[in-house]
Amino acid sequence: FEYKDYRHGGSKVLHTLKTIDFIGRLIRHIPSHYFNVIRHFGILASRVKKQYKEITDRVLESPPEVDEAPNWRERQTAFRGRDPLLCGVCGRVMRFVSSRIPIPLWRVKEKLEAVFS
Repeated sequence: FEYKDYRHGGSKVLHTLKTIDFIGRLIRHIPSHYFNVIRHFGILASRVKKQYKEITDRVLESPPEVDEAPNWRERQTAFRGRDPLLCGVCGRVMRFVSSRIPIPLWRVKEKLEAVFS
């Protein structure tokens, strides 16, 4: 493909790529589905965009499937060998009620200085 190199006075430059690399670079310029484009012309035109999208989807590989990561409870059960949310006394499932936010060290330091000064 040819392009205008504005860094060197607007001269035309011929650039050669493998087909798959060219299509990959070309697809980067196709906006996502909900992205509003002001200028609709060329391959961004509404009437041909769907056709080009179908072609590129057939040519390019789809990304590999990613397994869903285990949640905190599953990771802790695998690590400790027991469910962390089961009560050790009655065996029922515990539920989260509240947490205590620790006091920052700088505030502890201020209080100690106030007491001992």
